[in-house]
Amino acid sequence: MRLLLEIKKRVLVRRFSSRESFGKFFRDLDLNTPVREATFVVFDTETTGLDPKRAELVSIGALKIRNLRIELASAFHRFVKPSSLDRNSVEIHGITWEDLESKGEEPERVMESFLEYIKGAVLVGFNVEFDRRMVEKYTLGFFGIPLLNYRLEVFQLWRKRGGQETDLRGIAEELEIPVAGLHSAIDDAYITSLIFLKLVHRMKDEPLKVLPLML
Repeated sequence: MRLLLEIKKRVLVRRFSSRESFGKFFRDLDLNTPVREATFVVFDTETTGLDPKRAELVSIGALKIRNLRIELASAFHRFVKPSSLDRNSVEIHGITWEDLESKGEEPERVMESFLEYIKGAVLVGFNVEFDRRMVEKYTLGFFGIPLLNYRLEVFQLWRKRGGQETDLRGIAEELEIPVAGLHSAIDDAYITSLIFLKLVHRMKDEPLKVLPLML
């Protein structure tokens, strides 16, 4: 499985390395790096819908973890101006059109900052594939590259531990992590970061390649 992952990385690097944006946003990662020495970025998105092909980004929240510590001072939380926003999505994330008029930025600018923020990091998330697909359609459109970072699904780590809860709130409560402010991208990223740190602590001296990474 690990060999297949490394082969896929080589194929993707070969395919996109000629793009001008590749060198700006990509830094490879040694999978023999101990977990405690690696950089992780835990991220979450809020969107206009649940279909990544049709939905648009509304916000991205992300937190960098170095030396298994959350760097709150460098938190990434940006709002994105979509072309439209319906009532159903507002009821979920609470972000209104008025909020986006005052705080929203153009998607390309947000994507450029996000790619710089995650350079050389392992991406971590809860339902990370949905968030990856949402972000990647923008990075492909603006810069011609996918998200080339290794990714890690927190729920998969949880299942390996034998956990039974299936939602973010339930997992946090079972791990005795205080829960507040869910459905804000940055708050969800923070809760996911705390869950991730609890689950990965026992593997801190192991190399990254022991983790169930994806590409």
